[in-house]
Formats: sequence, structure tokens, C-alpha cells
Amino acid sequence: MESVKNPHQAQDHFVLPENNQPLKEPTIKLTPEQVDFFRTNGFLSIDHLIDENEVTYIRDQYDKWFAAKLGREHGNFFDLLSEDTDDREAVAPQLLWPSIYGKTMTGFDLYSTQMYANAYEVCKSLLGEATEFKGDHAILKPPSVNSLPTPWHQDEAYWDPTLSYESVGVWVALQPTSVENGCMQFIPGSHRASDVLPHHTQNNNPRIHGLEVDTPSEYTKEIVSCPLPSGGATFHHCRTLHYTDANTSTEPRRAYTLQFQCNTTKRDQPRLNTWNETKTTERERRAKESGWNLRAP
Repeated sequence: MESVKNPHQAQDHFVLPENNQPLKEPTIKLTPEQVDFFRTNGFLSIDHLIDENEVTYIRDQYDKWFAAKLGREHGNFFDLLSEDTDDREAVAPQLLWPSIYGKTMTGFDLYSTQMYANAYEVCKSLLGEATEFKGDHAILKPPSVNSLPTPWHQDEAYWDPTLSYESVGVWVALQPTSVENGCMQFIPGSHRASDVLPHHTQNNNPRIHGLEVDTPSEYTKEIVSCPLPSGGATFHHCRTLHYTDANTSTEPRRAYTLQFQCNTTKRDQPRLNTWNETKTTERERRAKESGWNLRAP
């Protein structure tokens, strides 16, 4: 991929689809009991979102993206849990917008996958017919003695503080996941908090992108772990506290995530956002220098 330098806008080299409707029919439909469970607890686990053939296809694409570190010059490939410098091995590398980079670089078409069709169908059941796709990212946890947990956090803590969201994150396992290799864990009912809880950057280091809720021990008295078979998925509300442990297994843990939203509203006053305002990360520097300004999901 050719590097993009100022004054050109990096995102102008990519074309977002005019229509983000799935190209396949869904093969899954939630029961009323599953919808009720999500509304009560703020998360839902489904063992079979896609079949093993599609898992293999996506995983093969995924490994090519990470090997090439696609998007690094734009700030879209970065380490969530470290200072993200080039001289250190990434602990938790992530790629924002794999649907954009994959389409351009490896011919990957997210909208023609069963994963997308089924995730969209489930999220419409949870959020409403006006649900829209807002972005995706790929999250890798390599097996390592240096692997770290992804701290307890709410997704909305990363987002625009002038807006209030109704959003669901879809976390798709591209191999079996367990507590040992970093499956999703949730705090039931935490999505019913009146607003986004106070957060801070990992280790209170403004050079690290990852966030952690303040005083997590106040919230973690009841934890539900959601191990999954390959092709399974979890769905969680944007204010549901969630966490993944370090990968202490011998194999990489790959996850593909999609974000769907419905009825985003403007706040009367912006919420607290000091944890993002004080960041000085390498990721932000690269994005600024390249001209990338497409909002991350």
C-alpha cells in the first residue's frame, strides 16, 4: 500500500459503500427470550453466528492484514495496550476499518459475508429497524508471556462526548475462545448506568490508547464469562462493562468486531471526557500526519 502524506486526506483513497445493506439473507433470528436477556443484562452470547468455511475465509484474510500491518501509517493499526512504538512487539494489535483496507488490499467484501448479514439481523432485533452499521475493527491477542488483559471499560467511553448512543458491539470469534485465551467477560446490567462511567488510560499513561473504568472493583462482584466455539459471537451494549483476559494459550486469539447504532442523539451538554482529551498517543500522531479523519468505530 502506498503511503499517504499530507496535504492529501488518507481516507480519500478509500471508497465507503453508498449502501451498507447485507448482500446475503440472514440465517439466524433471535427468540423473544434472547432479546429480553439482552435488555436485562446488556449482552448476549450466540454459539453459531457463521460456519467454519466462512471462519476460515475471514481468518485467512485477517492474517494477511496483520502481517502487512495495514493502516499503520494512518493510525489505524496500533497496539491498544502499550505505547505503540515501532521498537516493541505489540501486545494487543488492532486494525480499524478492516472492511475498507480489506476491500482495497485483499479483495475482502464484508457486505457479502454471512457474518455481516447475521450480525445486522441480530442488531436490528436488539436496537430497532433503523439500525445502521457504523464501523468495524479486528483485534488480535498473540500468545505471549507479555500478554495483558484488556481492562474493564465501556465502549462509549472512547466516543464523541457530545452524543448519546444506542449501540451494539458484535465480537466474532475466529477460533474457539476461553478464559485462557481471552474470551469476552461482562458485568450483567452495567449498561443501565445513568451515563458513561469515569475512565482513565491504561496505567494512567496518556501515551496508551486503551481505557479502564475507574475503580473497577466496585463493579466486578458479578462477572459472566462467555467462551465461544469458532464462529460464535457476543453482542453487547455500548455501556456494558466488559473485559478480556491475557492470552496464556499457545495460539493467537483473533476477533472481528462490528459496531451497529440506532437513534444517536445530541446531548444538551457534553459528558466528561478528560481521559481522551489528555491522550498523546503515537496512533493519534500518525493519523494527524497522514490526514486521516474518518471517525473510528
